[in-house]
Amino acid sequence: MASIVLGWSEFKSYVAEIGPERGHPELPGACPFCDGVRIWFDGWRLVFCVVLLDGTPHRFDDGLPLQRVVCAVCHVSWTLRPAFLYPHRSFEPDVVEAAGFDYLGDPAATYEQTAKDHGCSPRSVWRWVGWLASVVQARSLLAEAERLSGAGQSAALMPREVPQDHVKARSPEREATLLAAFQALCTLGVWSRAQSVPPLDRSPLRFWLVERFRALGEVHLLAPAHSSPRSPEDSTGPP
Repeated sequence: MASIVLGWSEFKSYVAEIGPERGHPELPGACPFCDGVRIWFDGWRLVFCVVLLDGTPHRFDDGLPLQRVVCAVCHVSWTLRPAFLYPHRSFEPDVVEAAGFDYLGDPAATYEQTAKDHGCSPRSVWRWVGWLASVVQARSLLAEAERLSGAGQSAALMPREVPQDHVKARSPEREATLLAAFQALCTLGVWSRAQSVPPLDRSPLRFWLVERFRALGEVHLLAPAHSSPRSPEDSTGPP
């Protein structure tokens, strides 16, 4: 596991309290890789990411410090990552969720305007929609929400179409992707509200992803991992 998730904290309080010359998070009580109970601080890691601040994307241009620790027994080191961050992402899930809702829920929304509002490229919004459609199985999650709530109304909250006053998809396949992404986002909200203990995280997508990471170690990458580029001596092109 590349990192250990800390308890929930608002990123404003995290930035104010955690970092070099500010303070350290609490040390883990035991090593997750062995039986060691002696854990030491092991410097800081800087990440450059984008989160939502009062509904507006906020970029950590100077980097967000994350505490690294190391086990005194097995000498394995890892990162203590706050729950508002998700592994291997520049734009955090709350930004992806907000952009997805803005594009899919507004009949007049375009990729260009949505991207402008969220500080990203139109292609990023296009990719996020496809990723949302593939990562969340709406029907399974809806069934779990109904099991938790027993309200009998969950299925009625599933949208049947994507609102649009212009053509948002140029093929039946993409049209199905848009609907699946919209249903995924709506279902995540239903599932989040069905929890017996209301989540502190205001982003249902991030809450779901972090819970999957905690329980199963799943990391849902936005794009498949790529192999390293070929060595220069393997190149067949001009020097």
